[in-house]
Formats: sequence, structure tokens, C-alpha cells
Amino acid sequence: YQKFGDDGLEIISEMSHQYGLDIAKRAKNRLDKRDLESITSFILRIFETMTWGRNDTGLTELTKTRAVIRADHCPLNFKDPKMCLAHTTMEKTVVEELNQDLKYSIGKSIPAGDGYCEHIIEVKSVKRT
Repeated sequence: YQKFGDDGLEIISEMSHQYGLDIAKRAKNRLDKRDLESITSFILRIFETMTWGRNDTGLTELTKTRAVIRADHCPLNFKDPKMCLAHTTMEKTVVEELNQDLKYSIGKSIPAGDGYCEHIIEVKSVKRT
């Protein structure tokens, strides 16, 4: 990113999206259910793998419509929130490919200056006509 700027971020985001599609494709055959709780558990397993089981990531909220995963450490040591968003395109893609009624977002962010990160998975709002 430092070398290529926004073009570099675009490449990282595209690669993360493709990686997310690959993971979601495999997960569709392995997950028994694709509800909020099951997908949140799957994302937690991905984080545990990424952090080599460091145990600094955990579920802080789980309701019928929302899950929040807190990470006390950035495994990739990002300092720039744009870089974080480009990389977490993978998680967003996995969640939203496995269940189109869910959405993924970042709440708090270590690269943005917060003390921890929040990975939020929510049921999309139902639009009423």
C-alpha cells in the first residue's frame, strides 16, 4: 500500500475478496447450518488459525440479530485503517456469501486508534413496503 497507494489497496481488496469466495465455497459443503451463530463460530475459527491460537479474540455479544467478535491484537499489525478494510474484505465476503441475509462490518479498529477491534456480523434490516 505504501508503494502503490489506492491502487495497491484495490489489489489487496480484490485478492481478499477472491480468497473469501474460495473459503465460502469450501465452507458451504462443511457447515451444517448457515445461520448467524454458525457463521460467527466459523469466523472465530478462522481468527484462531490466523492468531495461532493466541486466545486474544472472543465473542462479546451474540443475539438473534447481531454478533460481535472482539480482537485485542491485530495479527497483521496494521497501522492504517484503509489497509485493515482492504484485508477484511475476506471476512465480509465469507459472511455474506454464506448467508446473504447477513452483513459484516468493522466497529472499533486498532489501526483507527481504538484499543481493540470489533468484527460485527448482523442480520440485514428487513425493508418494509
